[in-house]
Amino acid sequence: PAALISTLENSQMKKTLIAMAAVAVAGVASAQVTITGAIGYGLSDTNITARTTGWTDGKVVFSANEDLGGGMSISGSFTMDGKGSEGAPAMDGQSLTLTTAAAGSLAMGEANAAGDNLGVASLPYSTESMFGTTAGYTFAQYTLPTIVDGLTASLRWTGSAGSIETTGSKPQYRFNYKFGDASVDFNTKGSSTGTSSSLLVAYTVQGVTVKFFNDTAGATGGTKRTEYSISAPVGPLTVAASNATKGDKKGTEVNATYAMSKRTSLSVNFGSFTGGTSTSANRVKLVHKF
Repeated sequence: PAALISTLENSQMKKTLIAMAAVAVAGVASAQVTITGAIGYGLSDTNITARTTGWTDGKVVFSANEDLGGGMSISGSFTMDGKGSEGAPAMDGQSLTLTTAAAGSLAMGEANAAGDNLGVASLPYSTESMFGTTAGYTFAQYTLPTIVDGLTASLRWTGSAGSIETTGSKPQYRFNYKFGDASVDFNTKGSSTGTSSSLLVAYTVQGVTVKFFNDTAGATGGTKRTEYSISAPVGPLTVAASNATKGDKKGTEVNATYAMSKRTSLSVNFGSFTGGTSTSANRVKLVHKF
C-alpha cells in the first residue's frame, strides 16, 4: 500500500508540474514582446558642413499583442531613437490599439511627423535638411471594419505632443487601397487655416517600384510638394532614384544598396539640390537590422 500511495503521489505530482509548466508557457506566450530595430554607421558629406562620420541609424522598436477573447485583441508598440553619443535615447512614436472583430479598431499614440509623411520615404537621406519637417504629434484614430477587400478607411484626430486638440481642429480622413501590385494612399488634413490633402500612388511590377506623391498643402502659408521615385533590383543591388519639388526648392537623389545578407546592407547615396542652402549631400553607410 505504501508503494502504491507513493506511486499515486508521484503521478499526481507529475501532472501538477506539467499543468504548471503549461500555464507558465501560456503566460510567457501571452506576454511575449517582439524587439526589432537597426543600427548603422556612415560617412556624410555636404556642401555646408564638414565631412563627418557618425551613427546614421539607431532605432529599437518594442511591440506586443494579446488576444482578449470574444474577437477582441490589443497591441502596443513604442520606438526608441538613440544614435551613439548624440544624446540620451528619445521616444520616436508609440501606440496602443484595441481591435474588435465587428466594430473596427481604435488606436491612440504619438507619431513622428516626418515618418508619417507619405512622401518622405522616396528621399532617403536629405529630405529633412532640404524640405524641412514638423514636430511629432499625438493622435487618436478609429479604423472602420473591412467592407471592401484591400480597402482601409480611418478617421484621425491630432494635437500637439501630449494632448488631442479640439479647438479649430478637424478630423483627418485616411484611406489605403491595395489591389494587385498597386496601392493608393490618400490623406486629408483640416484645421482653422485650411484643408490639405496628400496622395501617394505606388505600383510594382517584376520587382520595379514606381511612386508618385503629391501634397496640395492647402493650409495658409503651405507649399505644394511633388515627388517621383523609382527603385529596382539589379542582382544583389537595389538602385533607386527620386526627384522632389517644393516651391522653389528642388532635389534629386540616387541611391544604391548592396545586400550583404538578409539583415545587413551597405548603401551609397548622392543628392543634388537647388533653391536652398544645401546644393549637395552624399552618404555611405553600413546598416544592420535585427
